[in-house]
Amino acid sequence: LVLDLPADLLWVDEFRWSPVSQSAGRSITGEMLIDVSPRIGGRSITLQGEEDSAWILRSGLATLQSWAALPEQEFTLTHNGTSRTVIFDHGTDEESRAIAQVEPVVPFSDPEPSDYYRSLTLRFLEV
Repeated sequence: LVLDLPADLLWVDEFRWSPVSQSAGRSITGEMLIDVSPRIGGRSITLQGEEDSAWILRSGLATLQSWAALPEQEFTLTHNGTSRTVIFDHGTDEESRAIAQVEPVVPFSDPEPSDYYRSLTLRFLEV
């Protein structure tokens, strides 16, 4: 299964993820306890279009929505020449955050698969 995503999607949280997990606390004697370990997987990948960019056909959105409905399904995401294995990031609320902030370029009451949508945001987790 292949779907070409809009080329102008920006990876907006690329440099926010840390490969190191750290927690700190104090023992009963007051000594600082620091636990540090490498993170394995779970990197957030948010691809976001600007206000009037990241145009995608309605048929492409329907494909993304059907893929997002497959629990635990892994996909290969290629962005800027690098491939990563990802799943959709639905978050913890009832409304999924995997596909967000998309709006029709021209709103129609009865849209066609060939109608364009813009301002696409996609959220993934690297596995």
